[in-house]
Amino acid sequence: MTSRSISTADLEELKKQHELADIWTELLPTFSRDAIHVVASIEHAVQTLQRLSNSSDKTSVLVTGSLHLVGGLIEVAGLSSVAL
Repeated sequence: MTSRSISTADLEELKKQHELADIWTELLPTFSRDAIHVVASIEHAVQTLQRLSNSSDKTSVLVTGSLHLVGGLIEVAGLSSVAL
């Protein structure tokens, strides 16, 4: 599912998401830029998390936003049995 509130050009380039990643890097310069992942969809985010969780490092995730976003993540990640 794709948000229709974002122009097609901005969605393709993920401009706002990259801007927010840059701001995060400015706010926390010690946070590794390699640990920031800008992806196009909830599905891509879940795939990225699954790939990262296979590494030896512990992966923690905080999801905030609309109920639409959080609900989408719960559905895509198959977390409905453990979601609060």
